[in-house]
Amino acid sequence: MSDKNTGHGIRGGHVPYGDRYGYDSMGETVSHYYGDLVRQFFLGGAAVMLFAAPFYGDAIREEFPFEVAAALITVALAALTNPWKKWILTADAIVAGVIMVVYQSWALKGYGSAGYTAFVFREAVSIIFMFAFYFSVKTVRAMVLHQIGKRASLDEFSTETKDNSPDTNVLESDLVSKMKHSFDKDPVDDEDETPPHKPTYMERA
Repeated sequence: MSDKNTGHGIRGGHVPYGDRYGYDSMGETVSHYYGDLVRQFFLGGAAVMLFAAPFYGDAIREEFPFEVAAALITVALAALTNPWKKWILTADAIVAGVIMVVYQSWALKGYGSAGYTAFVFREAVSIIFMFAFYFSVKTVRAMVLHQIGKRASLDEFSTETKDNSPDTNVLESDLVSKMKHSFDKDPVDDEDETPPHKPTYMERA
């Protein structure tokens, strides 16, 4: 991953200019790494959770401590997210999935009684963490497959195999033989035919 060109042309996490992740970077992207997107969704989701709490909460005094704790956990994970530690991205996926399920269930259960504003904010939090869950799992998959920082290659998906049957080998050898003889001054049409005799230096003398 220390190569300056690693990851160009493939969408992934962005590494800003300067020293980051233990090596000098020049603004390149890390292939198959989406931790920066997860970080942005986590920070945005935490901000919405805290800012909109008075608008979607049923009992603000009882619910607010849990919302603050959830926001602190997501912000801490966002700060720890990096391309080296798989367990952090796994924790990101778990936390994002739990918050998505909780807020989506909360939005559907209170749809008729909590009001339209509460429903919209709960759905917004759920959707934000849905995207965070998606990109977390996507990055974990790349880590499991050892694809972080590697460029995609069409050779990885090639299913063609070389045919080693005797008939194919014979045809290939005949083709190679004809190509070689095509560059001879006096090509030999028949392989069994003896090539013409060329006088030696002593015979010419």
